[in-house]
Amino acid sequence: MNVAYSSLGALLDDLRSLFPAALMGDPGWERLQPLARRLPACAADSRFGFEFHLSDPSPVADFCVIATPGTRLAEFYGQQDREAVSRVIGSDCAAFIADHRRAPQSFLARAGRGIILEYDLARSPPGMHGIPGVFVVNRGVPEPGRMKLHEEPAALVAALRSAAGWKPDAAETHHVERVCASVANSGMELNDAGVLPGRATRVIRLVAQGTDRAKVAGALERVQWPGEPSLPASILSDFAGLASPTFGLDFDVTSEGVSPRLGLEFFRKVESRRRDELFRLDRAGWKPIIDRLEERNWCLPAKAGGLREWPRLEFCFGRDGVYQARQTLNHFKVTIGPDGVSSKAYAGMDVRRVT
Repeated sequence: MNVAYSSLGALLDDLRSLFPAALMGDPGWERLQPLARRLPACAADSRFGFEFHLSDPSPVADFCVIATPGTRLAEFYGQQDREAVSRVIGSDCAAFIADHRRAPQSFLARAGRGIILEYDLARSPPGMHGIPGVFVVNRGVPEPGRMKLHEEPAALVAALRSAAGWKPDAAETHHVERVCASVANSGMELNDAGVLPGRATRVIRLVAQGTDRAKVAGALERVQWPGEPSLPASILSDFAGLASPTFGLDFDVTSEGVSPRLGLEFFRKVESRRRDELFRLDRAGWKPIIDRLEERNWCLPAKAGGLREWPRLEFCFGRDGVYQARQTLNHFKVTIGPDGVSSKAYAGMDVRRVT
């Protein structure tokens, strides 16, 4: 990203017209900009993203950036003093990123994964944000022989605890190991894992992906999910034929076991011959999922309208030339929680200077 922009917030100011008002209105900008102005413009080098709460009429969103070691954003954090970094990502997370940058035998280096920082802005007062969630995620095409997340669960837990600044907990480790083994035995893949140190309840979130919906009930039984399996089965059935056969299951693991909260992730159907990510821009392809969410009253009509507008590729005049802004949809999540069923949309954006 060119030095014409002093911060990510300054860049986003010039791109504000690209954001549908139902998804990101004045209340959303009031929450986003104090954080975005503390982030360098190079945060736009990699895709950054937004999480839209689809049952909430407020035009606000959570926010995430990619801080994988080797990115300019990670290098930026490494150059800041401890106090400055602590205000944005927390000293424990900063040390976690630095350690994995320096150590070729670290868990992150061996797993070949990326790091996403997620900020809960939608539920925070304007101008305030807590320590972000830290997620270890897939980064690009897996290399042959690369360690999978479920293969070293104890190392995974240790890495996540380091990022959160948590003390060891033997019961927590035991339950994560059990869930990892159960996921693998169910024919699913552990795709992401993260911690949410800014929230009141300590959990390790494990995100598994699979393609065989007939095995979901068995997978939920193996991980000892305490909920009623008929509800997730019904939700998965709601999206059969509209979404990709690939789906995700999000488990929150505590020292007591698996939480009743369960997330179900849905993706856009993609033809196997397509190897690029242009499908994420396909408004027509995302429409059936958005329509179904609206039909089930898991997405407000105004939010549905904004989501139908979101995928786009635009060329904009910036302060020092022409920029390409690409807005994509990554997936949708339907969550079964103590307050019922809710949903979120996970949207991405990247910006490139082209002239």
